[in-house]
Amino acid sequence: MDKLFIKSEDLLKDSFQLAWNVYKSGYAPNYIIGVWRGGAPIGIAVQEFLSFLDIKSDHIAIRTSYYSGIDNKKEKVQVYGLNYVIRKLESHDRLLIVDDVHDTGHSIEQVINDIKTAL
Repeated sequence: MDKLFIKSEDLLKDSFQLAWNVYKSGYAPNYIIGVWRGGAPIGIAVQEFLSFLDIKSDHIAIRTSYYSGIDNKKEKVQVYGLNYVIRKLESHDRLLIVDDVHDTGHSIEQVINDIKTAL
């Protein structure tokens, strides 16, 4: 699969469009997780846009790792930096997880599993 590189202006515009789509859907997250690295700036833009629309949320960046070196995959995705979210989340909270790339889905799946296990 060929990689698609986009300009920073397009990333920001697309991030605002994502936030608008979330808003139009009626979903109002009060926590936004941006998966480091690419999902962090998207998460920030989404949070800022939703804040402009009076939807207040807390934003945090986490990191995932599936490789121990070039082309050396680990057995499972490692998730780092969830402690803050796990300490804060309650059953009534609404969480939005943002990443910039979707290939296998393993990273997001592991983030969700780690949160569910911890709660």
